[in-house]
Amino acid sequence: MISSILKITILFFELHLKTFDVSGLDKRQTGNATFYSSRFWGVKTTSGERYNPYQFTAAHRYFPLGSWVEVTFPKTNKSTVVRVNDRGPYRRGAIIDLSLAAAKEIGLVPFGVSKVAIRLIPEIEITDSLRSVWVNRDSTNASLHPFVAKKVFKKKKKRARKKI
Repeated sequence: MISSILKITILFFELHLKTFDVSGLDKRQTGNATFYSSRFWGVKTTSGERYNPYQFTAAHRYFPLGSWVEVTFPKTNKSTVVRVNDRGPYRRGAIIDLSLAAAKEIGLVPFGVSKVAIRLIPEIEITDSLRSVWVNRDSTNASLHPFVAKKVFKKKKKRARKKI
């Protein structure tokens, strides 16, 4: 009895570690991509920064926060590089949520949801000059669209039930 429980526990942890292991240098996936709605503008992401649709960011379920991902859209043969700063998507079948700027750059906006190929860019390939170019692109694009974020979601007040 104990040995079977132990075996199941060990099997669970092995599968769990394999699922979330991103140590491989060439991590590629294909699947559906979506993009964030503008109604999330100003909402805190998992990394703690606020969502800005004019920055090149994305949400992925298990790629490390702060890592860079190359997203290729086969229908238009365009690609872009985005930084993972959030967890998600929580839609069945989707592998990545893109910001509005990234979705516009590759031509995903008219489709809404469509197949893409993504590749985790290893730290070895990222030089300081590339990183500065990508960060400057984000800040320049975001500064073209200034916006003061207000609290987007408000909690609804519960109505008190009247006792009869």
